[in-house]
Amino acid sequence: MEDKRITKTRKNLKHTLVDMMTEMPFEKITVKEICERAIISRITFYNYYGDKFALLEDVFGDMNDELDSRFRERQKSNTDDDPIKSYENLLDCFLDTYDEEIGKIKLEENMILLMPYYRFIVDNTTALVNRYIRRLKPNYPPEKISVFLVMGMYGYIHLAGSSSDDRKKMSESAHRLLKDLLNSGIFTSSGI
Repeated sequence: MEDKRITKTRKNLKHTLVDMMTEMPFEKITVKEICERAIISRITFYNYYGDKFALLEDVFGDMNDELDSRFRERQKSNTDDDPIKSYENLLDCFLDTYDEEIGKIKLEENMILLMPYYRFIVDNTTALVNRYIRRLKPNYPPEKISVFLVMGMYGYIHLAGSSSDDRKKMSESAHRLLKDLLNSGIFTSSGI
């Protein structure tokens, strides 16, 4: 078990980095600035992370853990193990994660984050396709299905307005689109 001080320091560094990315592009952030804002020494920083990219990777690791936890919690109500409900639960988890974490960070100014975030979503979506692969019999490779769904959903999320009304409408619309796509012929099985 990790020492509470280590956990607290890592958490402080991750929150500091996320806060800084709401103000400036990741490329312009230095380890020195992270340390100054987090009120820790550079020696302490380098005890935990090799560079700011390793810190960023840890931020995405936490997001993945949070997404996994939320997904498991939502899946408790999916007692029939319905694939569409599973996809909807995953979509809702992505929306929550986007609103709480990634949405604060201006991706247009932090393009370096786009690939890890994209990879994060594709990996989770591919895992879900693979979970139902025998039952659904996909007509396309699972990762290609995931990439197609993810890019479409990312467009929906990214282009939606920031008001809660717009978000609610976008979420409802994204759910309808997801159901339509999943029922369209991506999968051979009519069980979805």
